[in-house]
Amino acid sequence: MEPLTLNNFYFLSDEGLEAPQGYLPGGYHPVHLGDIYCERYKVINKLGYGTYSTVWLARDIQSTLQT
Repeated sequence: MEPLTLNNFYFLSDEGLEAPQGYLPGGYHPVHLGDIYCERYKVINKLGYGTYSTVWLARDIQSTLQT
């Protein structure tokens, strides 16, 4: 995986940008499309963000259910 920089974050649109200064220790956690967490959840899309959180859509890649 390439090193995280302010230039390789995924943003929803020009109107839906978080301030890049928020991506620092104690701030936002950088997430990329395709990231996998706990060897189970793959990030699919960014749904939105607010003052205190960002909501990401993730797929459970270990699930046997097909949707």
